[in-house]
Amino acid sequence: MSELNIISSNGLVRLQLNRPTVLNALSPKLLRAIIDACKDIGQDDSVRVVVLEGAGQHFSAGADLPAFHKDLVSDPLPTADLGRRATEAIAALPQIAIAAIRGHCVGGALVLAAACDVRIAADDSRFFIPELDAGIPLAWGGMAHMVRLVGETLAADLVLTCRRFDADDAIRSGFVSQVVAAANFDDAVTELAETIAGKPRLALRISKQQLIAIRNGTFDARNDAKALLSSLADAEARKASDAYIATRLS
Repeated sequence: MSELNIISSNGLVRLQLNRPTVLNALSPKLLRAIIDACKDIGQDDSVRVVVLEGAGQHFSAGADLPAFHKDLVSDPLPTADLGRRATEAIAALPQIAIAAIRGHCVGGALVLAAACDVRIAADDSRFFIPELDAGIPLAWGGMAHMVRLVGETLAADLVLTCRRFDADDAIRSGFVSQVVAAANFDDAVTELAETIAGKPRLALRISKQQLIAIRNGTFDARNDAKALLSSLADAEARKASDAYIATRLS
């Protein structure tokens, strides 16, 4: 059985962490699969949105420490760096990435979610970053992602205390943008993904490039004029613009 299900349909790809018997814990094998999948997806111009989710009732319980300890013996540094590579592979996708979080979202799984562009959570979601309790620092670039999303003070609190927080805390902090009843979660994720995927491809790609540039500290608003002109010259974007104008005037 594959540890990562890849489900494609109508410009949407779901990357489903598929280890439900261990709450989708992140093994080295699963992280390698994420890296490989992101490489392939990034080259597919038909894909507009990628959803990262967990099979079953949980997003992920974080790193599978026993599996990591085994691989660290034979291949220490590359194995220790897998989480960072998977996180950066998700963050660098040219498509919009959505983290669909339900149940447990722990440690390294929270870092993978933070690498996405949008995070939506079920109201039964539970979060925490237990790395320091396990005797290790938060790795995989997680500290930078947390500071970017929730601010330095709260990020330091959550990482250093390892305290748990829930979906309400997550939306108040800005870590997620929506909290949805667990019973309606699958429908809400599909609606969000399809809404975004329905936007013009070029406008989505430019928006993602802007987000990446902002995160990397390289954003230059002087590039926006060229981006606007390229969109106005795009057939799909012009069609959307004409439809929007017609709706506004009707």
